[in-house]
Amino acid sequence: MAFPIRAGLQDSARRGIFTFRRALARNLERNLPVPQSALAQALLLGLRGQLPPQVKDDFRATGTSHLLAISGLHVGVLLLLAMGLVSLTIGRRQPLYFLVPLAVIWIYALTSGMPASVVRAGIMGSTVLAALALGRPRRVLPALSLAAAIMVGIDPKVLGQVSFQLSFAAVAGIALVLPTQPRLAELLSIRTGPNHQRGGWLRIWLGRWPAGIATTLLVSAAATLATWPLVAYNFQQIPWMGIPVTMLALPALPFALLGSLASALAGLLHPAAGQLFGWMAWLPLTYMLKLVSWMPHFTTSGGWVGVPLLVGWYGALALGLLWPGGLPRLAHAAGSLDSLWDRVQRMFGEFGNNEGSGSVAIPWIWLGTMAVGLGAAVMLWWQVLSGPSGMLHVYFFDVGQGDSVLIVTPLGRQVLVDGGPNNEGAVEAVGEELAFWDKSLDLVVPTHLDADHSRGLIEVVERYRVNGVLIGLDGGDAPLRSQWEAALGRSGLEQVKVENGYRIDLEPGASPAVVLEVLNPQGQQVRLSRADLNNNAVVLRLVYGETSFLLASDVEAKAETAMSRGGTALDSDVLKVAHHGSKTSTTDVFLDLVDPEIAVISVGSGNSYGHPNPGVLARLGETVEPANIYRTDQHGTIEVISDGANLWVKTGGK
Repeated sequence: MAFPIRAGLQDSARRGIFTFRRALARNLERNLPVPQSALAQALLLGLRGQLPPQVKDDFRATGTSHLLAISGLHVGVLLLLAMGLVSLTIGRRQPLYFLVPLAVIWIYALTSGMPASVVRAGIMGSTVLAALALGRPRRVLPALSLAAAIMVGIDPKVLGQVSFQLSFAAVAGIALVLPTQPRLAELLSIRTGPNHQRGGWLRIWLGRWPAGIATTLLVSAAATLATWPLVAYNFQQIPWMGIPVTMLALPALPFALLGSLASALAGLLHPAAGQLFGWMAWLPLTYMLKLVSWMPHFTTSGGWVGVPLLVGWYGALALGLLWPGGLPRLAHAAGSLDSLWDRVQRMFGEFGNNEGSGSVAIPWIWLGTMAVGLGAAVMLWWQVLSGPSGMLHVYFFDVGQGDSVLIVTPLGRQVLVDGGPNNEGAVEAVGEELAFWDKSLDLVVPTHLDADHSRGLIEVVERYRVNGVLIGLDGGDAPLRSQWEAALGRSGLEQVKVENGYRIDLEPGASPAVVLEVLNPQGQQVRLSRADLNNNAVVLRLVYGETSFLLASDVEAKAETAMSRGGTALDSDVLKVAHHGSKTSTTDVFLDLVDPEIAVISVGSGNSYGHPNPGVLARLGETVEPANIYRTDQHGTIEVISDGANLWVKTGGK
């Protein structure tokens, strides 16, 4: 009877871990924009399914894909960071110097779902800490090798797994630059000698930064040099930018990991706390994303990398680091930077008021409170300074073969019409235009439940705080109907059904007014087939002062004729061309009534439908100047700005 109980406990533990990780992942999605939230999930939780393809390609092409796979590298970086922070706060002679890093790496393993690679790295990291705690820092590598040997003895197949090889190499490389030599130990602790007791806590705190930077660079170099040959050998490619890009990215990795963890955990307590720490995680995550996107993609074949090269490389690396005097020379080089900083500080005099006290009192709790308060103040002022511009902004997003339009009113009301064909398309596009902490939408409108218009909205209503949802018909047998209604149910949202004649004042009392008019579906005035999703799609006319926009969704000739005879004003300065420029839409009569100055076609590059149709382009060319016809496949995201009297167009420069 014991076996079923044990199995039940294991299943409950797995379900608990899965539920916990899912809650953390959702908090990251709410607190960070895309793709920063996707990168945070990959680094912290090992969930890479949300990463946009372009981001994956950037990491792969720059040889930094190993940063996305949770392994010994991440555990080693957290181990070093935790030891450094504990050393700075309470010193190295306290039991917490070893217990806190031990807790950190196993909490990280738990949040990542306890994959085999992280468990192995956790065991190796624990072995390193045990060697240090027992006062045998020079026996780290033998102890690490013993841990690896035990794992291989339990499961010999593990030796051939790339994740095991990378975990061992990364932890071993980082272990070599842990405080195993006197000078490195000094660099990771507060100096209390005669020359450093004077000057107060601020001087000493500032004096730690050069040492910390030097140590971070040493760790980055050690991890990179220890893992790149294995990457080249196993994946048969040599991304020549891998080493420099990794060294530039690694200093941001611990801040990205800790910031993401703090944001995910704080979000369990209160959304505002999660957003505050999300703001702190956003910077290192953005830095890593920009780094891999800006760096050259220079990759060559690694077929020539074989076992002899691996043996020679690791043999030479071991000799260079373990040869008598080798590691101390590295420490001495870092110490030279520290001494130089001492001389610079003396030029500016003494800081603080602890001279002659014989001890250093650093108010770390006060410093932490000040840092959080400063972060909150910066976020608040940033939000104030990046508030509404006083202009109307309409973004026609480049989401491929589909539609997605974001309306931001002069006072900051936000309306999203359609979400494109991809799960992450609208979330990523909206995140690029709104402030990263802004996770709210006043109104969401799926014009109809075709996948190319509404699939992306399913993710939007689950990640954003949505105040209202408008819909035309209930969708009938639309393929996305069940998924859409399930998403609304999970978010606690209800739909408001609209038809021709429905009006919304987006900024009540403002002058000039910002009004959203519904022109279609026709309701009881003109009966159209309920199964005809295109002709029953929601058509909106946005009016701001003397300017107007017509968002024609996917309606075809039948609906265009009905609207033309309905007696409602159609004339608009900007026309979002119906149905991606299909030949079944944009009839002569309808186009004459709209009489636009600017036409926008939302269309995917190289689509199989032949959109936009040459005949439609010809008809548009008779009404609109060719220079004022914009296409998302050629211009990227198109932004039209209005002050109520004039229009300006900005393109994504695609």
